[in-house]
Amino acid sequence: MSAAGRAVLEGRTIDYQIRRSARRRSVGLRIDASGLTIRLPARFPLDHLEPILQRKASWIVSKLDLYHTKAPPPPSLADGGRIDWLGHSLPIRHEVGRLIVEPDAVVLPQGQDPAAALTRLMQREARRHFAARVAHWSARIGLTPQSLALSHAQKRWGSCTAQGVVRLNWRLMQAPPSVIDYVVIHELCHLEELNHSDRFWTLVESACPDWREQRAFLKREGDRYFAW
Repeated sequence: MSAAGRAVLEGRTIDYQIRRSARRRSVGLRIDASGLTIRLPARFPLDHLEPILQRKASWIVSKLDLYHTKAPPPPSLADGGRIDWLGHSLPIRHEVGRLIVEPDAVVLPQGQDPAAALTRLMQREARRHFAARVAHWSARIGLTPQSLALSHAQKRWGSCTAQGVVRLNWRLMQAPPSVIDYVVIHELCHLEELNHSDRFWTLVESACPDWREQRAFLKREGDRYFAW
């Protein structure tokens, strides 16, 4: 469940998004490429939120300023630009009527909006790649989702519902295969442990011993994948 809001913090108008979760027990503030996101318990009263924001106003404003000064610049999607694809930096070519990934280039249709075309291509290839990796790891660890879908979330790489629906962010197609596998394993393990308990991480580590390295990579490099 999500909603939007606005607050005046230190004289500045700040827009924010609200995400509610039945599993949360406290208020969480997150600042990323999409701005300020507030994570709330399902029944947290909204009229209790404003005092929290005012207490955290200095931190919120400074973090927003710091993030925007450090935010990675968007890559050029023009002919000759480059984009990450499965961990490799590939050049972009524009050709009439073509939308394909070749071993040495990402080919986008000439005369079309390159960001929209790249999104279509990445989503198309993500469906294939993710399905194959989910099938591989489901067989290895014995956990199979009810269904698999693409996620369009900002800054969330994957999710798993209590009904067994696994969603994986299509922008992961820019990451190395080992990182994608970590996210796949992470979400499959939620089919057994819908939490982040010690038991959950033990289950993840049994299939992905280097999960800490893969998670650290996403925290360090992941912003680039949302820059365009």
